[in-house]
Formats: sequence, C-alpha cells, structure tokens
Amino acid sequence: MNCPSKLKTPSKATPQRSKHVRGIFLLLGCALLMFAAIPARAQVRSNIAGVNLAAIMNDSISVSASPGLVNFTLPANGVVTGNPTLVVTTAWILKPGPTLQTFAYFSNSASALSDGAGHNIPSSSVSGSVNGGAFQTFTGACAFSANTCVTVFSVHVTGNQKQGTNNTNFQLRISTVGLKLPAGTFTGVLNIRAQAL
Repeated sequence: MNCPSKLKTPSKATPQRSKHVRGIFLLLGCALLMFAAIPARAQVRSNIAGVNLAAIMNDSISVSASPGLVNFTLPANGVVTGNPTLVVTTAWILKPGPTLQTFAYFSNSASALSDGAGHNIPSSSVSGSVNGGAFQTFTGACAFSANTCVTVFSVHVTGNQKQGTNNTNFQLRISTVGLKLPAGTFTGVLNIRAQAL
C-alpha cells in the first residue's frame, strides 16, 4: 500500500469532502500497518540469585546515674540526707528468663568516704532509699561486694520485658552518730552496676 505523505487540498467543493475522508482513512490504515509490522518481543528473565541475611541482636545492659554529684552538710553527731536525689536508669535487651538486678555499692566497707587523712565514714553509716521507701544501710551482699550493697532495681525478665528501661529515684543519707569526725571534706565514690542471672 502506498501511503501519501500529506493530504492534498481538493479543488472542487462537492467531491472534496469525500476525497478528504478517504485520505484520512488511508493515513490511518498506513499507521496501523506500520505498528503491525513491529515484531513482538518475547519476555526474557534471568535466574534468581539468593542472598542469605543474618541479623544479630546481642544481650545488653546499661546503667547511668544522674546527677554525678550528691552533696551533704555533715552534722557533728546526727543524720543528714544528701541533695539532690539520684535518678538511676537501667536499660536492657535480654532473652526471657533471667532476673535483672541493679546494685549500688562501695569498694571498701571501712571507708565509703574519707578525708584522706585517716578519718573515714564506713559504708554502714551510709544508707539509701529506693523510690521513697525505707532507708537501707550499705551492708548487704551482692555479686560486686560482700558487704556494701543496696539493691536499687530488680525485675524478672519475661516475654513482655525482653527490652525495657527503668528509672529509680535513689536518695542517700549519711549518719555521723558515734564517728567523732574532725572538720574536713569527705569524699567517696558510689558504684552503680547491674547484672542478669
């Protein structure tokens, strides 16, 4: 089929309409033939390459205590509460089953605080209160010390508690009763540590 490159404008008024219509159909036919002449392409696919994935989430526990300094104005023979109150944060990702515990403890029971000149405040004269509860002296046993621990937080890890965060208000108190301390500055470090067992 010979397709005209363009339509000719008819010169006569009566037959020109039919010629014009025939020209349009002729162009449409040519266009259809052109598209029909394009060969259909077969769909081609590759093989499947598999990639193995391994994602590991390890058990983890972290603790923090804020602020990092608690101040006491010691009486000569009395009891004083430290300021401010600590916030102990325990965060964990664990498999179900163990009991998670956070402890506060001193490294030396005989000198929880010291002035560096041989005058000491023992851990038995320091106590802590968990979330407004009764004060407990730092004389307990735990995994990190035989006789200077107080339990700050404890939870049995179940299916609903595999991940979690706990904030505990922990208030400290010092008793100078019977110590007969001299004037001076007494300093010490309270350790905070957690374990799951």
